[in-house]
Amino acid sequence: MHTKPVLDVSMVVANFNNGRYLEEFFRSILCSTALPRELIFVDDGSTDDSLAIARRACDVIENLNVIALPKNVGFANALNAGIAGSTSTYIMRMDPDDILMPTRIERQYDYITRHDLDVVGGNAHIFHSATGASIGSTNFPSEHADIEKTIIKGENGVLHATVLGRAALFKSEPYIQDNVPAEDYDIFARFLKRGARFGNFSEPLIRYRIHDTSASARLRYSTILRTYELRDSIFGGHTPRWKIRTYYWFIKCYRNYLDSRSVVTKYLWAGLSSLCYPQKLVRKIARRVAYRPGR
Repeated sequence: MHTKPVLDVSMVVANFNNGRYLEEFFRSILCSTALPRELIFVDDGSTDDSLAIARRACDVIENLNVIALPKNVGFANALNAGIAGSTSTYIMRMDPDDILMPTRIERQYDYITRHDLDVVGGNAHIFHSATGASIGSTNFPSEHADIEKTIIKGENGVLHATVLGRAALFKSEPYIQDNVPAEDYDIFARFLKRGARFGNFSEPLIRYRIHDTSASARLRYSTILRTYELRDSIFGGHTPRWKIRTYYWFIKCYRNYLDSRSVVTKYLWAGLSSLCYPQKLVRKIARRVAYRPGR
């Protein structure tokens, strides 16, 4: 029997072929200072050993519920399947290739209940999967007003894999598969439109893995275009294509800046990124300089 507190949270995880990361993921759950009332692991028709690893984990994680979908139905549909079967007041998102920080569940649950918010995200330490090297941390705005402005601009105001939100919202405004990989912007923009109150926990809640098959490593212009199309549809207005392309190239150049090992190429990518979005680059670099592993 565990002696850790069990909180009114359903952690929902959608998995497809992340078997090589799952043991580390499940270990991070076991090392958490508090546990979710249920951990709902939806395997979306994986063809690797994911399902076998998840079922073995049931022996040591007593609140783990493995849902094995007979075929791949897509990320958003898999999340909806997990959310539909949840029984807690809050849904916590987590991706199976990331690592939970030990105090995330306990501190984020305290934060959302103490501040009476509807959705609370947080920040993340970003690291390279192959080398384990840290490449920085995210810097999302903390207050609702700033998050609202960010989302209305067409940018993500919360980091999807760090979100804790009211289950009633997720069940009334489900994910839309056709909007993947912009499904995260879409669902939180719809929450905001309905009047949801947002916040972001300032400290990192997860270790966010960058690898060859991660969505972050495969950013496409079509994703940014779809995000702005959703923004215009939900909030009204028209975003010009030049602005969409500028924001896309800002993100591409900034990620190349993070990936660079040479000081010369870092300055090159930073310079190109600053031409696209000077103010945002300054904020990102300031956060990266402030972050030191182990502090």
